[in-house]
Amino acid sequence: MKKLYFLPLLFLAITTFAQKQFVVQNGTAQTFDDLNVAITAASVGDTIYLPGGGFSISTAVDKTLHWRGVGHYPDSTVATGHTQITNQVTFSGSCDNSSFEGIFFQSNVIFGSTDDDCTGVDMKRCRIGGTLYLRNTTDIGSGNPDLSFHLTECVTQGIDGRYGKNVRVEKNLIFSTLNNFYQSFFNHNSVNDYDYNNRVIEYCENCQFTNNVFSYSYGLYNTYNCNFENNLFQSSLPYDPTTSTMTGSGNITDVGWQNIYTDISNSANIYTFSYDNDYHLKSGSPGINTATDGTNIGIYGTSLPYKEGAVPYHPHIQTADIDNEAVGGNLGVQIRVAAQER
Repeated sequence: MKKLYFLPLLFLAITTFAQKQFVVQNGTAQTFDDLNVAITAASVGDTIYLPGGGFSISTAVDKTLHWRGVGHYPDSTVATGHTQITNQVTFSGSCDNSSFEGIFFQSNVIFGSTDDDCTGVDMKRCRIGGTLYLRNTTDIGSGNPDLSFHLTECVTQGIDGRYGKNVRVEKNLIFSTLNNFYQSFFNHNSVNDYDYNNRVIEYCENCQFTNNVFSYSYGLYNTYNCNFENNLFQSSLPYDPTTSTMTGSGNITDVGWQNIYTDISNSANIYTFSYDNDYHLKSGSPGINTATDGTNIGIYGTSLPYKEGAVPYHPHIQTADIDNEAVGGNLGVQIRVAAQER
């Protein structure tokens, strides 16, 4: 496994000081100086290692690939810069079982083709600046498709399931609306949106919401038969437990947005993300150790909480120092790499 990552790490390290290189690897590594050429050359199941920098995807992405960036938190990517995809990108229905880690998608991300859903996707420790669309159509003439989509430890705006089912959304910082989900599971997220139409969860049915922080005042629209357990609400429960089709237990309400997080002073309000904010629960919060698993409600719960800096799993380049001039024909290079346990 160490040999597998050595060559990509070497190239990612030098890209801060030289031409950007994209590494495609599945046993044998190939390097490219153009991301679109790398995508075209990659075979099904290959891994593409992306360096820090901003890149645009113009070629069709129509195969299973594993995408690895260097991360998106500025303080964790000082040596490399963070990996950014600058344009809207669509991953076709042929991209089943693809995975993504450590990438900042600045615009919308769309999965699937109009006649072929993309299933089995795993997206981890990424940031999505636009809306994440899990399908390319809202058609459910043949029933709600099983997407088997897993989104974890990401920072994202809105997420639109487009009526797909079997979506697991866990330990994410979410700053816009959750739309159009069926039989899906939301666990240990922090949902920090205020919609002017009072719609933060809309068109969701038969979904499970467990151990989440909801820092909005309102919430549900055309949402039915969902279950809410051990969530922390800044305001009142967003449904009437005696008249609605919702069920729930163990929820904590009326906490007040000022009493949720440790520090959100670095953004305009609680509904705007900042890397400088501290999204741990505030000391004394009733959400501490009150999740269904005995850990904290929100992203810092579970036995494997949200990872500080959202550093990708592969070994992480902490510093890269390269001398400006060669001495005796040798150029001094010092690279510090930290292993990642997860």
